[in-house]
Amino acid sequence: MKDPVLKQAKAWGFVCQEDNQGTWQIFPQQFKERWTMRLVEDRWLLIVGDTPQVHLYSHEAITFLERRRR
Repeated sequence: MKDPVLKQAKAWGFVCQEDNQGTWQIFPQQFKERWTMRLVEDRWLLIVGDTPQVHLYSHEAITFLERRRR
C-alpha cells in the first residue's frame, strides 16, 4: 500500500479494501454516510450514492477524509 491516501485513511480508521480487479476503495467510518472513494489511475474518484462526482488529487482526497473522520 504505497498510496499516501490509503496510508492516511487506514491510520484514521477508514475501511480500505481492494476489489477483485485490484482497484482500491475507501469507505466511510459511519455506515449512514453514502460516499466511497475509488482509486482510478492516479486520482481518487469520489462517489456519492451511486453517482460519480469528482476526481481528486491525493492532497484533496486527504483533506476530504480529514473532514469526515471521527
